[in-house]
Amino acid sequence: MRVYARRLVVISTAHEFSKAVRAHRFERVALDAAALAVASESLAETGLLLVGEPHGVYETPAVLYAIIDALDVRAVALEWSHDELGGHVDRSLANGSLEFDEYWALPPSAEFFAGDGRITAGHFALLERLRAEDRLDQLILYDRLDPEPPPEWHVRDREMAERLLATWDDRHPLLVLTGAFHAQTTPLADGEPMGHHLANTRSRLAPAMLDYSAGQCWSRGATHDVSGPMPSSPITMRLTQATPAVVPGRRATADMG
Repeated sequence: MRVYARRLVVISTAHEFSKAVRAHRFERVALDAAALAVASESLAETGLLLVGEPHGVYETPAVLYAIIDALDVRAVALEWSHDELGGHVDRSLANGSLEFDEYWALPPSAEFFAGDGRITAGHFALLERLRAEDRLDQLILYDRLDPEPPPEWHVRDREMAERLLATWDDRHPLLVLTGAFHAQTTPLADGEPMGHHLANTRSRLAPAMLDYSAGQCWSRGATHDVSGPMPSSPITMRLTQATPAVVPGRRATADMG
């Protein structure tokens, strides 16, 4: 069994979150050669690789970095709200700044503090590493803040796909990170996931699912087991232990690991 030191999972100050970003570990990840070959073929055919994740896993940014490095990806798309975070993230990357005071100036109700695992210290560490290595030609935030009342889920998924395709400069090979549910390409009984809309424009699209065999993620304000089955997909990146990611919040929560 792997044992992890006690660490804070929900970080409640800008200074502590900045420290968590700087401290994030990018451990070496061994990717399955067969899965990587299919991913490479899909990327060559469509220009993008759609990656479905269980939100809020500490190890995921290292997996993404390994994929980006292996496939020479030059652009990244994240399931973050462009209308809330676009300007902040652009300034952070342009300035090379890992200070988060302006993020903490957002209201407590901001999606940035939702703790649902889409936004983690590891994601920021990944973006900073790619920027420092001159590997990030484009960053796309393709979600948006929900209006009131929130729309049906399939409306959001369609809009995410439309915004992604409208924003993407397809000269740059693109990795799209999203929740595993949204990465499905098969229509469901009550609507079509984002992956289905993307596959309609890129018929050879082959999504990849990050499948952790054991461990926990941090999502929706609590830890959750990740060992259950992932949605069916042409590519499965089989991974080992997952631990909860570090997320921004308004309260401090310790992970006993």
